[in-house]
Amino acid sequence: MMGEGPSITTEEALRLRHGSAADRSRLAGIVAGDPALAEELADWDRQDDALRALYAPVAEEPLPERLRDTVRAARPAPVARWVPEWRRLAAAAALVALGFVAGMGAAQLVPTDASPVLARAAMASFATYAVEVKHPVEVAASDEAHLVQWLSKRLGTPIRAPDLAAEGFALIGGRLLPGDATPAALLMYEDGLGRRLALYVTRSEGAERKLAFAEEPGRQAFWWVEDGLGCALAGDLPRETLRKLAVAAYHGLTEA
Repeated sequence: MMGEGPSITTEEALRLRHGSAADRSRLAGIVAGDPALAEELADWDRQDDALRALYAPVAEEPLPERLRDTVRAARPAPVARWVPEWRRLAAAAALVALGFVAGMGAAQLVPTDASPVLARAAMASFATYAVEVKHPVEVAASDEAHLVQWLSKRLGTPIRAPDLAAEGFALIGGRLLPGDATPAALLMYEDGLGRRLALYVTRSEGAERKLAFAEEPGRQAFWWVEDGLGCALAGDLPRETLRKLAVAAYHGLTEA
């Protein structure tokens, strides 16, 4: 209940206040015989007016084009129609604030996981080694059998180097990296245009996860978790192209 006196709960008052015309009419009838509730609603009106004066000009500004894809990707859940107006205005102001952060170079928000550590590690590894001319890998693809055996031993589980030739990419080698909790393997691929991909593989005790997407400026990754392995394919390619390559890498890792 809203303090002493109001005859209905705060939740019920909110629902009626922001509901249909019939709901508002019913609320007016209750308020007529409930001074405490009338005072509460008057206070809400004052808060709404103050917030509208403060944030409405900002909330009504057109959304910058660079943020529209971010908003579409986030796909926020529909707001219940009886949510107070001051909350809607505050949410709009927060969205505008997000725009300022994004404009300063923040990575795109990923809607599914707030902190996709696996994807970030893969993208960081790609950014570090894909640009190397002489030393992108420790062990070259010419010694693939040794490379796979070595990485499997260090990870403590058998892994394979997926064959991405059908997608136009050939293995050039790999290296061992420190992972979040265990060692990680990095397999590097390259196509005829010199574009490179980094497949990051490490042990993971997390729940299985289907293919998910993450991106940062200049690089993207598709990542997944299955059978105790966390995997991410990172590169700087069109999203659909990278997705097809990630699916091929997934099958190459999991199918004999």
